[in-house]
Amino acid sequence: MTYVLIFLGGLAGSLHCVGMCGAFPLALGAGARSRNLLRQLLYNFGRLNTLVFIGAVSGALGAAFVAAGPIRMFARLLAIIAGTFMIVVGLEVLGVLAQMTARGAALAQATVGRVLGGVMRSRSPVAPLALGVFNAFLPCQLIYAFAARAASTASVTDGMLTMLCFGLGTVPAMLSLGVAGVLARPTVRARLSTASGVLIIAFGVLTMLRAFDVLPHTGHGH
Repeated sequence: MTYVLIFLGGLAGSLHCVGMCGAFPLALGAGARSRNLLRQLLYNFGRLNTLVFIGAVSGALGAAFVAAGPIRMFARLLAIIAGTFMIVVGLEVLGVLAQMTARGAALAQATVGRVLGGVMRSRSPVAPLALGVFNAFLPCQLIYAFAARAASTASVTDGMLTMLCFGLGTVPAMLSLGVAGVLARPTVRARLSTASGVLIIAFGVLTMLRAFDVLPHTGHGH
């Protein structure tokens, strides 16, 4: 059930991804209509691979943190840190807090746009895959939030599954944007962004409740 909710969180927040990184799939589709679907699929496959990698690293770091001391105490501390971070990110997405990462994300996108401009224009089948891999490393509140959730599992496998489910939730919007070149209405985007923020806060609260044994733990070793 947890992974279904994580998928829904990615789905609800996918228009945030469209707003932050929508220029990349649009650039890939320009002038390549006959092969656009394949290029968009490769792009999203590259994104998913990077997200799964981030999940593995986050889960491994969480496991190392827990193993470094008394398991119960360190697992509880990790869950509190991850839960708090997710709540802060959720409040930022809702607009309650000032945007902490928007400026950094804009700078990173501009830099990547310049560096990978040739990749986006390339007709090579490897180009969209490479762009997707690099794209997922850009600063993003949603990625940070779910990476924190992945770390709180203290498991490489569960961390990978967490980020995979989140990434799969973002694929429909990013794929439809790249293939059809259309965006949802601002009112729909605003509602989905709100839903995303609420879900992230809910995940943060659930993670903290597990820290205090109010809910059962998940992840390897718990």
